[in-house]
Amino acid sequence: MDATLNTLIIVHAGLARTGTLFFIALGAWAILQRLRSLPLDSGWYGAAVIAELLMVAQFTLGFYLYFQGLGSELPRPFVHILYASVSVVTLPTAYAYLSRMEDENIKSILLAIVCFFLMEVVIRASTVATTPVPL
Repeated sequence: MDATLNTLIIVHAGLARTGTLFFIALGAWAILQRLRSLPLDSGWYGAAVIAELLMVAQFTLGFYLYFQGLGSELPRPFVHILYASVSVVTLPTAYAYLSRMEDENIKSILLAIVCFFLMEVVIRASTVATTPVPL
């Protein structure tokens, strides 16, 4: 394996760690807004767009690595790809569904739950990529 692919693998893992921390921050921010009885503002939604772009970048990089032949090195590539797909689709889907809600307090809590769910999805995708398949 050449140095470029090694670098891309490190960047892919770094994007996963960054995404995990970013979703923790977004979830905590949404809960804080709810505790203060404030609706989620444009700053929060802007950060959510950045989080989504981060997941799209990670997915794209993983897609590239997979088709460079590194997919065979994953213990369970299908499960890893499934988690990656969920991480890309969930936030826009939740926004599309919840944007029609009138109650901003419920919307804040539900988007916080979505962020914590995505945090766990990213952690799980990382774990699946590194844990060997039990025999």
